[in-house]
Amino acid sequence: MQIKLLFDDKELLIILEENETSKQFYNTLPMELKFSDFAKKEKIAHLPQTLNAKGNSTYKPQVGDLFYYAPWGNIGIFYELQKANDDLVFLGKVQGDLEILKAQKGDFNVKITKE
Repeated sequence: MQIKLLFDDKELLIILEENETSKQFYNTLPMELKFSDFAKKEKIAHLPQTLNAKGNSTYKPQVGDLFYYAPWGNIGIFYELQKANDDLVFLGKVQGDLEILKAQKGDFNVKITKE
């Protein structure tokens, strides 16, 4: 499963993990979300509906990871290292230049489509 993030005349490809939460997310696409910066480590967006998911304590976040944060019902992409958290679910990995996402200032709209 692959998805594309389209924003500001740019695009990022993400290869999704083969897990139930990723499949749930994939099945909600396409959608458009407003992303914002959080903690100068990640870009996040709140989903219109929560996914049926629980975090995994063995997941070690990496730069470029697409994740779901179960308590808030949001997705995000890490552009800096983040500590492990039992409420995070790994969804997939960004392919390509993560700097174009990191460089986005303020809130920005992203169209997410199936690839």
